[in-house]
Amino acid sequence: MPSRILHLTDPHLHANPDFNHMGVNTRQSLLAVLDHVHAGQHRPDMILVTGDLTHDETAAGYQQLRLILDAIDAPVYVLPGNHDDPALISDYLCNPKISNQASIILNKWQIIMLDSSIRGSESGELNPSQLDLLEQYLASHTDLHTMVCMHHQPIAVGSQWLDTMQIKNSEQFMHLIAPHPQVKVVLWGHVHQAFQRLLGNVQWLASPATCRQFLPGSDEFAMDEDKGAGYRWLMLADTGELESQVIWL
Repeated sequence: MPSRILHLTDPHLHANPDFNHMGVNTRQSLLAVLDHVHAGQHRPDMILVTGDLTHDETAAGYQQLRLILDAIDAPVYVLPGNHDDPALISDYLCNPKISNQASIILNKWQIIMLDSSIRGSESGELNPSQLDLLEQYLASHTDLHTMVCMHHQPIAVGSQWLDTMQIKNSEQFMHLIAPHPQVKVVLWGHVHQAFQRLLGNVQWLASPATCRQFLPGSDEFAMDEDKGAGYRWLMLADTGELESQVIWL
């Protein structure tokens, strides 16, 4: 039986529960996504939330998110985005239910959670400590299929304005993972749209935000008026095979 992972990203929670981001109440939108998951026939073995956990970077914003995530019947793992404060994540989103740990073992898979955020910037970068962690975890578990997760896109998604925020040292990242055939998936958020590309034996995936989406392929900032909130299922087989499905509300 494959392990079933629920990928949520970019909830943009706020201290004010009535906060609207790009015309959407982000708290209500996240709750609607979780209600949609709960109403379905599948339950996640694990939930990954890949950044922009809050929009206001306040303790109260993380408390709002913690109340929601604590109510889910599955372990939750989070990492920061460009709208996050890693110190506050450690203060408010680390308990027996929610974790920001960098390496997770799930059956025959290792999931590596990297921090691509740069304080005060919307762009991304994997600093030397993150690259060292990645290299360490890859070397330590050569026998496990691996999924690497981050907030920012490590490859271009085809939107000129968004791709200015691509990870600055993406070539270094790709060079680092190239000798490790156990890397099967690279997963991220930030781009507020679904994206999938196969490069070699690696699936490169972005998932839609739990709030509003950006218009794919747009050279300038534009919203996708045809898409609402979304999320992604990932089914990880012990053999290393991956199945994935994006769900739209």
